Amino acid sequence: MASDIVGINEIAEMASVSRQAVVNWRSRAADFPKPISDLASGPVFRRSQVRTWLLRNNRKLDSLKSESPYYSRLKGFRGDSDELENCIKDVVEQLGGTTNSSKPGMLLGQIQSGKTRGFVGVIAAAFDKGFDIALVVTKGTKTLSAQTVSRLSADFSEFIAEDEVLVLDIMKLPGKLTRSELSRKIIVVAKKQKHNLERLIEFMKSEESLKNRKVLLVDDEADLASVRFVKKRGENSVKQGAIASQLDELRDLADSAGIAFLQVTATPYSLYLQPEDYEDQQSGANFIFKPKRPAFTVQLPIHSGYVGGNHYFGDHEPGHPLTYLVAFVSEQEQDALRRMDRRRITKENVLEGPNTIGLRRAITTFVVAANVRRWQQLEAGDKEKKYSMIIHNDTQKSAHAWQDQVIEWVFLAIRDASHDSPQKLRPLFDQAYDDLSASVIADNAEMPPREEAFELFLNALQNDDVVVAKVNSDEDVMALLDDKAELKLRTPYNIFVGGNILDRGITIPNLIAFYYGRNPKTMQADTVLQHSRMYGNREWGDLLVTRFYTSRGVYNRLHAINRVENALRRAFSSGAHDRGVVFIQSDPSTRVRACAPNKVLLSDTVSVSSDGMFLPSGFMTRGGVHMAGVQATLDKLIKPEWRDTGDLVSVKPEVAVAIIDAIESSMEFDDDEFEWDAMRSLIDYYSDMEKGGDGNIQLIVETGRLLSREGSGDKSGRSILGTALRSKLLNSNRSKPILVLLQQEGGIDRGWTAHRFWWPIFIAPSDAEPCVFAKKTMA
Repeated sequence: MASDIVGINEIAEMASVSRQAVVNWRSRAADFPKPISDLASGPVFRRSQVRTWLLRNNRKLDSLKSESPYYSRLKGFRGDSDELENCIKDVVEQLGGTTNSSKPGMLLGQIQSGKTRGFVGVIAAAFDKGFDIALVVTKGTKTLSAQTVSRLSADFSEFIAEDEVLVLDIMKLPGKLTRSELSRKIIVVAKKQKHNLERLIEFMKSEESLKNRKVLLVDDEADLASVRFVKKRGENSVKQGAIASQLDELRDLADSAGIAFLQVTATPYSLYLQPEDYEDQQSGANFIFKPKRPAFTVQLPIHSGYVGGNHYFGDHEPGHPLTYLVAFVSEQEQDALRRMDRRRITKENVLEGPNTIGLRRAITTFVVAANVRRWQQLEAGDKEKKYSMIIHNDTQKSAHAWQDQVIEWVFLAIRDASHDSPQKLRPLFDQAYDDLSASVIADNAEMPPREEAFELFLNALQNDDVVVAKVNSDEDVMALLDDKAELKLRTPYNIFVGGNILDRGITIPNLIAFYYGRNPKTMQADTVLQHSRMYGNREWGDLLVTRFYTSRGVYNRLHAINRVENALRRAFSSGAHDRGVVFIQSDPSTRVRACAPNKVLLSDTVSVSSDGMFLPSGFMTRGGVHMAGVQATLDKLIKPEWRDTGDLVSVKPEVAVAIIDAIESSMEFDDDEFEWDAMRSLIDYYSDMEKGGDGNIQLIVETGRLLSREGSGDKSGRSILGTALRSKLLNSNRSKPILVLLQQEGGIDRGWTAHRFWWPIFIAPSDAEPCVFAKKTMA
């Protein structure tokens, strides 16, 4: 790589000698490294080869040793950006003075954003600051542990070759370590599993020479097992989980000699959202709980090409290419895939039956999408890439086996049809081509001609270039990893089918299709978001043909999780230590009461922040006499003088709540019910004078809206609010909460019942702290 190439002047600087001295070494030393090229400016050499020669000949690298020898060399080898270097140095600077065994530092990344690269750099920089040992604990799978050992060994390969650093897997120790080995900088990797941690604790206890050396403890995927509380059946007491207790013991062992403690994660909620005092909270002494923060938090810089939750579940203007990323699968299909029922799905009907529509569409569209990108690359004169797809199975064993069987049937039926009756696949292909064209053309990019694309599609299937690999165990994953510790892409079209094993730490290159075959009713954010292997550094062209397949109900919960994630991350990174995030819960008597954040199921929450809106979507209006009565009530509550003036009107929160109560009975929902209690609670909370309000909420009322029901599913509310109101309300400072009331014209031609109805949109004050409403907590 370019950063590893040096000339005569750089060699002289490395060895703190003159340029002429280097010229003399070349002419007099037969073993001096050969140049890799002779340029007009002079010969150039491989830095690592020169450094090895200098060490072998006792040439001291004074300049390197006085200026961060470990990290500067690692940076040169890896080509770290200045932003990453600053982040790493910031972490190490704070680790030295502010953390201890009970108060960690936090390196906060995003999923698939390069967290491993970040903490490996921290280890090197910590070695420069006098640390001697790095203990790295990882998620409890063989795969991630092996990947971590492989990554550390690769990044520190030059140091290992020069006997400066020793990288060990705690379960594969080479016997008794020698005095020479123990004198080096040592990195030990252990997965968060009982026997691994027992071995690590015993290693630290048994090696006397390690007891007085400075230790850096790196807890990778720190939210997983590191903070866990369990309640035994029949007992009232709550105890810490076994892995968390072992980590405590490990921290205590190292604390006497000096320990720095760094947690690394992309989903920090179980770490931040711990009450300061569990007993006080259980007794109800407090009302609003703020997040408990680590000693410090440093955010990992995110590459400009990073793709994350906001791309898939964020708020986008209508017609934007990213509005096409999500494709909905029916609840009927997900139910049929969850339980074996050969009346609903058979081998013979998988290409025509109603219960495999999404699955066959996903597989077909993936092959077409890969061909679109490869055609574009060929047209641009670029190298054609290989692509991947994930089908994420249900966790239940019976459902898992049934889904494997159905996926195999669908794939074989598509492949066989490509040989026997290609035109049978034409409707599937046309649907995929039209779907992809919408997002590609929205970005003014080019599609291959339809007939050419159809031929490419058939060729891929007929030539057996589309491969399906089942990944259900550590052993399956290990067999598929390449030398970069990523899943190996064998052909241009690779489909991986698996369950939990395809989550944290697994990198799947060039992933452009993701079929989420689960339908969990409750979803913890730190679990669900880590399933998102489609996050990471992605080319924009690949993103234009990427599709995420799931049911609307699961999408709604993922959307809610992403909003909570954004609200929490914004609070954690804003530096507003005293404000944080407010957690509230509905209560029949007091309307709003506090709830402990550590008990919040994040998929059962509603998040509101200063740059978002909260509104119902995806509903049908009621009809008949009932709807006429509701509208008569609302006509009395929503006064004529408030309507279409363009002005904000202040009203008491009980007036706004009465309006919401009436509107609630006018709507029916297809999938997830809207959280009307959340809207009422948010009105109460933000208008409360004790929380900074003035006791009122502002209304703005408009009539004559003509939106069709097809466009009512916009959860962001941006298209529903409209351009004029967006500009007026969202692009200005708001000192009070606002309730927008839009009267929508009904009519069968628009997909509604005949009656008009009112559409409410809640907007928080622009200077308000993020607020998370918990509609349910863990028992």
